Amino acid sequence: MNAPASRSAPADVAAGLALGVLSLAFLVGALRMPMHTMHWTWLNAPGLVPAVLAAVLLAQALALMLRGLRHLRARSGDAGLVARALQWGAGRVVLTLALALAFAFLMGRMPFAILTAFFVFTMTVAFRGTTAWKAAASALITAAAVTWVFTRVFLVPLP
Repeated sequence: MNAPASRSAPADVAAGLALGVLSLAFLVGALRMPMHTMHWTWLNAPGLVPAVLAAVLLAQALALMLRGLRHLRARSGDAGLVARALQWGAGRVVLTLALALAFAFLMGRMPFAILTAFFVFTMTVAFRGTTAWKAAASALITAAAVTWVFTRVFLVPLP
């Protein structure tokens, strides 16, 4: 067992768990799509490719999580799981996941530009450690640019 692999064991478990939950949600969504109508059979159903991709991602997530657990068991004499998780920055991962989930939950419930500005501001303050004024300027510019590109270049109607 090399040093980088053993040091990344808590991150592998957390990432495998997060990817596993996400891919399982995608798999359930894909399997809920119609699989057989008068226009297509199950071989050309719209949910087939997403289901296969989600299943492959789920298998990879499980492999990553199992690898991390194997490395954690091998190092059972080390510091506790919480201490190792804090060492690699579990708080930052949790904050990122919480902000991403909040963004997804609020999508469509508030204007996209405001939501994007809030997300960029929060991430910038949390991870860049810059001043609130610089973060606010960056968030406003990013939100305006992203909104313009999606609506004018890609012609995507935003909520």
